[in-house]
Amino acid sequence: MQFHTHGLTCAMVGLAMTGAAGAETLLFDFGNTGRQTSPGWNNVVPATTTLFATFDSNNNLTPVGFEITDTFFQTGEPSQLGTESPSGDAAGYPVDATDDYFFGHVTAFAGADPNPYGEVKLFNLDPNSTYNFTFFGSRMGVSDIRDASYTVTGTNSLNGVLNASNNESEVLRLNGIAPDGNNEIFIGVAPGPNNSNGVGFYYINLVQVDRVIPEPASVGLLGLGGLALLRRRVA
Repeated sequence: MQFHTHGLTCAMVGLAMTGAAGAETLLFDFGNTGRQTSPGWNNVVPATTTLFATFDSNNNLTPVGFEITDTFFQTGEPSQLGTESPSGDAAGYPVDATDDYFFGHVTAFAGADPNPYGEVKLFNLDPNSTYNFTFFGSRMGVSDIRDASYTVTGTNSLNGVLNASNNESEVLRLNGIAPDGNNEIFIGVAPGPNNSNGVGFYYINLVQVDRVIPEPASVGLLGLGGLALLRRRVA
């Protein structure tokens, strides 16, 4: 009997140390009203200002909200000139999400004032979770550099750069962002440091948000209780 109890205790300790955390995925498709993605996607089109609830990748409703806090280009519908052949790290995304986009511009464009920065926020996030972000941007048929700088900010902040020019396979990952005190995370997009386009075009086609759920406290306590039992038996 002692042998079996010892084995069970070791199993509980191992569970407390290495048990896998859960995850939840939100997918956002930015772009043209006529090119929406479903199911399991949240479509962000020019008429979108706020989504008070969103769907996860399994098409289940979540309490997480989405709001555009600094608009991108809003004069008419954005084009559909992204990749229709996603590959590499972008291979799992549907063409309806990779082909269209939101974009901004440093100088005036098509009757719109300069728009050098666009921003969205996620709200009603879980304060006990962290979030991983994957960005994809693509604008095909160009010869200049149209990189974008993506900044994700909650309690902590990360920044990275992705070039949309003729991009079919590259993504940008920024992982481990914790919500701020209001349970919000902000995503800012602007031209990257090597952007050579005369208008300063920058793009966001889609973003994947993965919620990383921490270990339940009860699992950790179970493991600690098992460790104490193991120590008593060894002594």
